[in-house]
Amino acid sequence: MDSAAVGGLVMAGFQKLGFIQYTGIEAAEFGPGRTVMSIEPKPEHLNHNGDLHAAVLFGLAETAAMGASVSGIVDLMGETFIVARNGRIEYSARAKGTAGPFLATSDLGAETLAKVRAEIANRVDMELEVPVTITDSTGKDVAAAAFTAVLRPRRK
Repeated sequence: MDSAAVGGLVMAGFQKLGFIQYTGIEAAEFGPGRTVMSIEPKPEHLNHNGDLHAAVLFGLAETAAMGASVSGIVDLMGETFIVARNGRIEYSARAKGTAGPFLATSDLGAETLAKVRAEIANRVDMELEVPVTITDSTGKDVAAAAFTAVLRPRRK
């Protein structure tokens, strides 16, 4: 399955979620184990300083992380349960609303993706740390995040 088809499947699932609909988060790029999500700030996304609200940045990062987690295993999703267990984020610069769109990039890397696929094939529970970087439209880093994705075999 090519990256466009994978991205279409992942985003079709995400588009059903109220938070994604509210924020307008969109897919910018998909590849096996890699996702780039984009958000164009709207007035309702901004805080009192005119910056993208921290909760929206966190949600953007989590969406990218889980997108990367599933984008390399779309063909195995029927036998895999996946959910975010936790997440953390560190804000490194203001995310000025006028500096959008913002991009959240998450990339597992080929080695990690191969391990994930092998563990799924062996029906092994696993937890995976998924990194995310958020940048503004100039490429300036505004936040770094990491989420723990829990993957388990679906019950039969």
